Amino acid sequence: MWAVGRDDLCVLSLEVRVMGSALPLTIVALALLYLPYRISRGFSPAARVLIVMIVAVKAMLITVIHLSYVNSTGHPIVLDESIDAKRYYDFGAAFANFDIAEITHDDLTKERGASAHLGYYVANLIAAKACPDHPMLFLRLAKLLSFHIGLGMLATTWRITATPTRAIVAYVVLGALFYQFTYYGFRNLKDDLILAIFMVIMAIADRTVSTTHRREALSLKKMVGSWIAIAAMLWLLSTLRFYLALAIVCAFGVHTVTGRGLKASHRALFACVLVIGFLGFAGTTGMDMAREHGGAGAVAGSAGNVYGLFKIFVRPLPWQHVTPMMGIPHTLYLFLLPPALWALLVRLRDNLNWKLYLVGALALILGAFMEDYEPRKRYVMYPIFVSWIVLAGRRKEEADSSEEAPFDPDAYFADPRNVYT
Repeated sequence: MWAVGRDDLCVLSLEVRVMGSALPLTIVALALLYLPYRISRGFSPAARVLIVMIVAVKAMLITVIHLSYVNSTGHPIVLDESIDAKRYYDFGAAFANFDIAEITHDDLTKERGASAHLGYYVANLIAAKACPDHPMLFLRLAKLLSFHIGLGMLATTWRITATPTRAIVAYVVLGALFYQFTYYGFRNLKDDLILAIFMVIMAIADRTVSTTHRREALSLKKMVGSWIAIAAMLWLLSTLRFYLALAIVCAFGVHTVTGRGLKASHRALFACVLVIGFLGFAGTTGMDMAREHGGAGAVAGSAGNVYGLFKIFVRPLPWQHVTPMMGIPHTLYLFLLPPALWALLVRLRDNLNWKLYLVGALALILGAFMEDYEPRKRYVMYPIFVSWIVLAGRRKEEADSSEEAPFDPDAYFADPRNVYT
C-alpha cells in the first residue's frame, strides 16, 4: 500500500489546480483561433487569415499585458478610480469557497447589495470558478471571443447584403481600429461584452426584419427561432445594462409599425413577442430604476435640448480624454460620423428601421438619465453607423439582378449573326 504524506498531497493539489486553470484557458484560446475563422467561411482565404491575425494579436496582447501586470503589481485588474471594476472582481472572489451549485439568487443579491444588473457580477463569479488561478485572464479572453463572434456574425450579414470587400473593411474598422474595447477590458468593465451581445442581436435582426437586406423568405418556424434567440440575448443584455435592452425593445416596437416587407403573420408574431417582453421588463428592478430618474417624462424632456443631444454623439473632444490613448480611436470615430450621416440620408427610406430608432432612443436616454455620461455608453451606436456606410453601396436585390429581359424577336433577327444565308 502506498503511503501519501502531507507534502505529497499539497503538491498533488497544486498540480490539479494548475491543470484546472490551464484547461479552460486552452479551450478559450483554441476557440479564439477557430470560431472567428469558422464564422468567416464565406470570405476569401486572405480575408479569413486577416481576421485570425486580428484575433490572435489581440489575444496575445491581452495575455502578455495581463501576466506582466500581475507580476509587477500583484493585482489581476487595474486599480484606479473605477470603483465598479473592483466590485465585480471582489464579488467573484467572495464565492471562491462556495460550490457553484449551492449558490442561490438570494446569495447573489445579498453580496451585490441589489437585485439589478447581476449579469457581469455573475460573469466574474463564473470566471473565478472556471479558472481560479487566472480568472481575469480567462474572462478577458472569453469577452474577446464573444466580441469577435458577434462581429463575425455581423460581417457575414454585410457580406451577403453588400460586398465582401466592404464587409471585411468594416470588420477591420470595428475589430482593430476602435480598440478601446480591449482597453476597457483591463478596467474589468462590461462594455465589450455588451457590444458583443448587441452585435449578435443586430446580425439576427438584420436577417429577420430588416428592410435593407436581401433575405430569404423565412418560414414561421425560422422566424420563431430567430425571435427566441433575440429574446434570450435581450434578457442577457438586460442583466448588464437594462435601459439598452428596453431601448431595443422599443425600437423593434416602432419598427413593427413602420417597417416594410413584413408579412402580416410575422408582424403579428413580432408584436406579440414585444408586448410580452415589455411586460416582462416592466416587472424588473431596472424599470423601477428608470421610474426613479423620471421615466418617460425625463426622456421626453431631453428631446428639447438639441445641443445636449449633439454632445452625446461627439463629446468629449479627443484631447479631453483622461487617458491620451483613448483620443486616437475617438478621433477616428469623429471622422466616421460625416460619412455615416451621408449614408443615412442617401438611403433614408431604407434606414427608417429599428437601428435608427435605437440611435434616437439612446440619445434621449443618455441625455435624460446619464449625469455621469461616458463615451463607452454609446459604443453600440458604432456598428450601426458602420452598417449605414456599408449598405450605402449595397447590391441590388436578387430579384432585380437575376431577372432576365423579355425576348425581343425583332432585335434578334435584326442581328446578322442570327440570320441564316
